[in-house]
Amino acid sequence: MDKKTDLTKGPILKTLVRLSIPLALTSFIQIAYGFIDMIWIGRLGTEAVAGVGIAGFVFWIATALGLIPKVGTGVFASQAYGQGDYKETIRVINNGMIQAVLIGLGFSIFVLMVRNLFIEAYRLGDLGELAAKEYLFIVGLGLILFFLNPMFTQTYTALGDSLTPFKITTLGLVANIILDPLLIFGFGRLPGLGVRGGALATVFSQLLVSLAFIMSIMKKDGLIKKSITTFDFRSNWQVEIFKLGLPAGILSGFHASISMILNRFMAGFGPIPVAVASIGSQIESISWNTTEGIQVGIQALVGQNFGAKKIERVREIIKVSFKLVAGIGLLGGLVLLIFRRELFTLFTPSDLEAIRLGSDYLLIISFSQFFMAVEIGLAGAFNGLSDTLTPALIGISMNLARVPLSLALMPILGVHGVWVSMSLSSIFKGSLAMALIRRKAKELSIKKTSM
Repeated sequence: MDKKTDLTKGPILKTLVRLSIPLALTSFIQIAYGFIDMIWIGRLGTEAVAGVGIAGFVFWIATALGLIPKVGTGVFASQAYGQGDYKETIRVINNGMIQAVLIGLGFSIFVLMVRNLFIEAYRLGDLGELAAKEYLFIVGLGLILFFLNPMFTQTYTALGDSLTPFKITTLGLVANIILDPLLIFGFGRLPGLGVRGGALATVFSQLLVSLAFIMSIMKKDGLIKKSITTFDFRSNWQVEIFKLGLPAGILSGFHASISMILNRFMAGFGPIPVAVASIGSQIESISWNTTEGIQVGIQALVGQNFGAKKIERVREIIKVSFKLVAGIGLLGGLVLLIFRRELFTLFTPSDLEAIRLGSDYLLIISFSQFFMAVEIGLAGAFNGLSDTLTPALIGISMNLARVPLSLALMPILGVHGVWVSMSLSSIFKGSLAMALIRRKAKELSIKKTSM
């Protein structure tokens, strides 16, 4: 049978930590994927880093689109499971998987059709454009995997099992660690493939993860196996899953779009700031990617208890969750602040200008890590309460503010003005999330009292 956990019982902190540790470690593995790629590709030069960084925005858009079925399925599945309605849980997961496949295939075809036009718009120069085109073509062929694997992870987590996805994702990381240097630089008679090798290593590793998930699911009976071995297309669930996940998808996609605009601003100062931002975002993900993993755990915990109508427990979960993600944000900020030069030297050890600018980037961003972690973590609480609109509105409004802020600050601070605008908007987002979740918790108590 599937390993399922009833999250409506037991000590909240212990349950949240037990659920979140594998999710956080899974997120660290996702960070490691990017770290390893950037470390090895960084040896090919800043042009290659800039090119792959631009191509990496496609991952971001894929993640945004994948959030639509992922969030909708995760919330409804956890709530149905909390209510003890296993038939509906199976139906939700089945329809979520169908939706993920349809969106993933459609986006993959689109990327392969427009990839060259997208890359040429950035005018990175011949070397940067060539690196981006080679990387994106190969990754585009395997994009469907970036929709399926998060859905597998979300499905397990909605049922209270975060350990299985961690084990399987670790397997993919090990494969990536081995394949990256071999395919990028070659070994023995195996020729080095450069950025193409990095792309192949990423796709092969993700394929291995997908196969491992399928093997794990198929070897034992349970809700997940029933969910992926049947076809129970329901238009009502397709609509409900899409509607609930859409705000989260729009938020992530909008964030990616604004980041593309900011990258265009940075490209005006040369390829090095673009490379610095690409590397810096990988380093910064120590905080945000980890907190995004924990967000999934918070969503599952809140979702199951909200479905079971345990309102006071939901309020306590929100308080405990805030403390956990706030601590991660503080720790992440301190790491970036204290070790900013050493961290950047790992990626571009021989480029003193990139190290100098990279240290400035991490210094500016370090002050917003607490607020960023809080905003991301509390989005899980909103989502678990079936409110995906509030965190989306917070993110969209504050991300949009980055454009005029950057335009105002660049004449004064140069490229640093873009990075200051990013940090300031994160501070505003975290502050708004804290204020609005407090109001949401009060509304829950009032509703319970009036029942």
